[in-house]
Amino acid sequence: MSFPFQKGDTSPQSSSYYSSDISSPRGQSPIWKSTKRKGLQIDWSKVLQLISVVAAIAVFFILLRSIVPGGNQQEDFAALKNPNRNHFVEFEGGLDCRISSQDLYNPPRPDDQKEKTKLPICKNRATLLEALSNGGRHGFDAPYTPKGCHFKWYTGIEICMILERFDGVVFIGDALVHQIYAAFNILMRQDLALGGLQQWRMSAKERDVCRCDHQFTKPDCSKYFVNSNDEVAVEDAKSDYRAPYKCNRASHFYLGVHDSPAAGDQKFKFAELLNKDPHSWKPIAIIQSLGLSTGFRWQVATESMDEWLTIADESGRNSPFLWLGPNAAGHLKPPDKIMQEGNNALWHYTIEMGKEAARRGVEHLALYNSTLQASSFDGSSYGERVALVHAMEVSYTFRVAS
Repeated sequence: MSFPFQKGDTSPQSSSYYSSDISSPRGQSPIWKSTKRKGLQIDWSKVLQLISVVAAIAVFFILLRSIVPGGNQQEDFAALKNPNRNHFVEFEGGLDCRISSQDLYNPPRPDDQKEKTKLPICKNRATLLEALSNGGRHGFDAPYTPKGCHFKWYTGIEICMILERFDGVVFIGDALVHQIYAAFNILMRQDLALGGLQQWRMSAKERDVCRCDHQFTKPDCSKYFVNSNDEVAVEDAKSDYRAPYKCNRASHFYLGVHDSPAAGDQKFKFAELLNKDPHSWKPIAIIQSLGLSTGFRWQVATESMDEWLTIADESGRNSPFLWLGPNAAGHLKPPDKIMQEGNNALWHYTIEMGKEAARRGVEHLALYNSTLQASSFDGSSYGERVALVHAMEVSYTFRVAS
């Protein structure tokens, strides 16, 4: 297995300030006073004042943690004590779609603890994004394995709890992002069979044809991809095939963008969400990618990134931004497109867009390695299995602190 985007190890920075003396600030008298005659004397009024301040700070951070993403990341191997569990067993289509979470992701095993926990849970977003970007597969279509640390595969209910910390999540981009958003809906609706689709618009025959992997591999099916949680909440109840969300606690939607500048109505919908509650502390997450629809012209992609960043920054909202790199090219990529859309071109595009994202303070998740040894039905796009892995990776970035 190869990891084309590995980074060299970096030495930890030293901290010289640990040895500095502790002195009373701005020449004030210390709380603890000493005299030659009576020994140690305590100014109890100042002690009580200090205790009150510490208690107030503790309460503040407890409240802050309840509404800001992140929190304690001390999830270790105990969280994965049952790695043989198939998380899809209770999903609609869990049997006939023939997809097990064990086929998609290779979690650390309890026996790994004997090896000094070589692969712990990723402790922050920086290590998580590096691990996910630089991982790989031990064989064609084998489960994906991050490099250096692991993430936990969350249940739909756990994803719901994570989304409570946000006022919204916006997926912006071309077909790649729409596929990930469809898979995100599959996880939220717990429906492998039709959870990524607007099944209320489909005939019984179409629903039968478009089940499972066909949601992604047949154009006549993917044209029904879900676009927002609002439409599911309203329209699902009207269908004779029900696939409601297990929870619906935060707004999330997809904006189809294939060039820059984007259409005015899309920017209006985005700005409307940002300005809905300008005083809210909850962030609005932005997931963006742009590539195949522009012929992988990184100049167009950077212009689009700047366009959406500008709208987000002007709102004044806390809006964490994640840029997704492109998929690798599959073996069915047409020969006449190899020069422009082959793996060499995609590798350089991934690197360049990673640099552009870093210059703007935007986080970057490369998807090249996670698709390098996966089956592609057309040389560019991948099926339900890969989309579910990408959706879970994106969901986990919502949870992990920076």
